[in-house]
Amino acid sequence: MKRYFSSFSPILYGLIIFCTAFCIMAGFIHPAFLAVAVAVSLAALGYTLWSIAKLRKKTFAVIDAAVGGLDSGKRPAISNTPLPVAITEPGGEVLWYNDLFAQLFPKKGQLYGEDATRLVQGLNMEKARTPVGSEVNLQGRYFTAFLAEAGSEEEHVLLLYLVEITKLKQDSIEFGLSRPAVLTLLVDNYDDVLQSYKDSEKARITGEVERCLENYIGQTTGILIKVSNRKFYAVVEYRHMRKFIDERFAVLDRIRKILVDGKIPITLSIGVGMLPDTLSENMKNSSHSLDMALGRGGDQAAVKTINGYDFFGGVSKGVEKRTKVRARIIASALKELCQGSEQIFIMGHKFSDLDSVGSSVGLCRALRMLGCHAFAVIDYDTTLSQPLVARIQEADQGDIFIDADSAQETVDKNTLVIVMDTHAQNMVDRPQLVDRAGAVVVIDHHRKRVDYIQGAVLFYHEPYASSTSEMVSELLGYLNEDDRIEQVFAEALLSGIVLDTKNFAVKTGVKTFEAAAYLRSLGADTVEVKRLFSSSMEAFRSRTAIVTSAKIYHQCAIAVAQEDVDDMRVVAAQAADELLEISDVKASFVLFSQGSQVNISARSMGQLNVQVILESLGGGGHHTMAGAQLRETSLEAAVDMLKQSIDMYYKNNHIAD
Repeated sequence: MKRYFSSFSPILYGLIIFCTAFCIMAGFIHPAFLAVAVAVSLAALGYTLWSIAKLRKKTFAVIDAAVGGLDSGKRPAISNTPLPVAITEPGGEVLWYNDLFAQLFPKKGQLYGEDATRLVQGLNMEKARTPVGSEVNLQGRYFTAFLAEAGSEEEHVLLLYLVEITKLKQDSIEFGLSRPAVLTLLVDNYDDVLQSYKDSEKARITGEVERCLENYIGQTTGILIKVSNRKFYAVVEYRHMRKFIDERFAVLDRIRKILVDGKIPITLSIGVGMLPDTLSENMKNSSHSLDMALGRGGDQAAVKTINGYDFFGGVSKGVEKRTKVRARIIASALKELCQGSEQIFIMGHKFSDLDSVGSSVGLCRALRMLGCHAFAVIDYDTTLSQPLVARIQEADQGDIFIDADSAQETVDKNTLVIVMDTHAQNMVDRPQLVDRAGAVVVIDHHRKRVDYIQGAVLFYHEPYASSTSEMVSELLGYLNEDDRIEQVFAEALLSGIVLDTKNFAVKTGVKTFEAAAYLRSLGADTVEVKRLFSSSMEAFRSRTAIVTSAKIYHQCAIAVAQEDVDDMRVVAAQAADELLEISDVKASFVLFSQGSQVNISARSMGQLNVQVILESLGGGGHHTMAGAQLRETSLEAAVDMLKQSIDMYYKNNHIAD
């Protein structure tokens, strides 16, 4: 309707131009004529505006009468509907509305000619034409807006009516906020720390832990159930879970302040299931989340989400708590699996290092001594362990290797694939081997990732171990109690331990030294192991340049490799290790580019968790050693992204410089 009235605009503008010209001409003739011309012009303009306004008012009155003036037999349902209703043009201009619609906009006055899409904020004209309608919020009240067409094809209008759903919306919001979430809480190191203490000391620690958890859950409407001295269940409403998440599970820090003998902290792991599922499903999700938290080293909370898992905490080092019983059970199961397979391919991760190759060849040799048809899969073009490969070939043991391409051609459903030193599907050297194999076994020590290999018949995962080579060394005693592997394979396993522990400086436990002692008893020569870490003069110069260019940021040494050498991955890792020797440096990061991709090699002495820092960049690893790959990124942008991730880590874990 507004466009009909807008058609009067050219006439009005023309009249104004004519009156102005008339007055100017009259002024040139005589001042008296000017006064008369002005009076006549004002009268004409006033009458015209009055006529248009009267016509507009009368038009809307006629529309109102047309809708409301019908008798009860012919009056459409719209006239008596108890819903707010308006009639609009296809473009949204309001032609008519009832009193209930007007009451929604008390400050607007008359609504004729208003744009309905501006009047009803959030109105989606297309969605409102569907049976679902368009949800809108007016003055704190919720409505569903519906549109229906009326009239002929040439002249049609839209019927807009609003159905109030405020109570339904409030009930829906309350239902969502009161939905139960399940938490499984486990004290990580309760048995390990307190096993040699008196019952009175155990009771004190237990009491402090229980009091801390009761206060934490007690601030909600939830309940806490004690299963044992180290395990608890809690059921909490969703509204309170959001607060827990926003506070990043502050209970982790509170539990960590409980010390044994004033120096050993108690740590807690939490698994949370809070999806819109049944209570039993969230119980299962909570258990799976706890497994993820423990698989990443404990002292953290894992929350199951629709897209995977969210993690909070994880600032402490993992506490070694493996037993020989588990290793013996794994060895027995692995032995049975291998002896029942026609062929076995043992494969590490992409750009395999000494731990990956060393653990693979060590296990492969042990399985061959059992009579199994086993091979260690190697990609000669990308491996970072050429010195070890060459050392094994010089010892006339080169037939233990099989090229990755050849393995891919021969793998079938009768093949067992053992994945070493990684558990991520996209990190294995040849993912096709995992997809085509009849069965898969995983042996790894890295903190558990969300994208772990699914469906493995045996998943031997120990995040508390220093290296996969240490885990294999422990298995050897149960796989071959009578036979001993050759010296070169013992040295391969020892080199893997030396690499991941930085010469036994970090992430070492009792089992680490036991494994090293066992390998020495098999004839492993530490001098030969040391030679496997030697590098060329070019690599040494490049490493020195990287260390020299490092800058300190939040107690982290960040260096960018400007040169490109053949074994840059090894050089970057070595440079990251050397940067930790600088005083007051808690973590080191070395960045280098390969094409459009930037790689990050990270190291830590344990004070900072480099795995958590690089996880936000899509990387992973474990507490003291991690890496990441940033695709389609420049070095400058990668450094900025890394600094943001470090800032986030410091903020989330309340760490001061």
